[in-house]
Amino acid sequence: MLDRTDLTEVPAKLPAHRPSRRNEIIDAAIKVLSRNGYAETSIQDVADEAGVVPTAVYYHFAGKDELFNVALQTVIAEVDEVVERARPEGEQAGALGRIIEAVWEWIELRPDHARILYSHLPGTTEQARLLRREFEEQHIERAFVYARQAPAGERRHRTAAAAHAAARLSVRTLISLLIAIHPMRLEGGPLSRRSPKALRAALEDVSQRIVALD
Repeated sequence: MLDRTDLTEVPAKLPAHRPSRRNEIIDAAIKVLSRNGYAETSIQDVADEAGVVPTAVYYHFAGKDELFNVALQTVIAEVDEVVERARPEGEQAGALGRIIEAVWEWIELRPDHARILYSHLPGTTEQARLLRREFEEQHIERAFVYARQAPAGERRHRTAAAAHAAARLSVRTLISLLIAIHPMRLEGGPLSRRSPKALRAALEDVSQRIVALD
């Protein structure tokens, strides 16, 4: 009879079907994708990070494309929640600064998540490109509340169409700036060695100037 006490215990891979396993795989995918990038990440890499076998990943996701898309959706939902919590009710004065600060702090706390959104997104999947476009358009629409109205004397010299075009241009420029700055300041970026405090202050200053241009 086999004496089981003589066997060397080997950690078993975790079961695939547990409800929480899906979220654990997503978290593992975010870490690996952030570290390696989309092209260099395999399902095996994600499985190893999550402590499961590859078939466990395939139990929840059809493949790497779907896994990346779900990871990206998870990150976007996180950013949206951060922005909503920072957005004040009623009076909008100072709203832009609060939102910039909240997202900045989220990136400091969640650098892996931030890289998925800001560094590894371009050129991945078609669904990712659509998600990115929706993300930008959503925040462009929300950003109109930050844009100040031009002085009355200046507005008299604009047609309604020109005023609307100016507002949309300034808001699109603002959102493009807020998205573009973060990959440059993350580790390895051209601004990564600059003072985070000085960069954030400069970002808030430039953002306020942009929304005042409409």
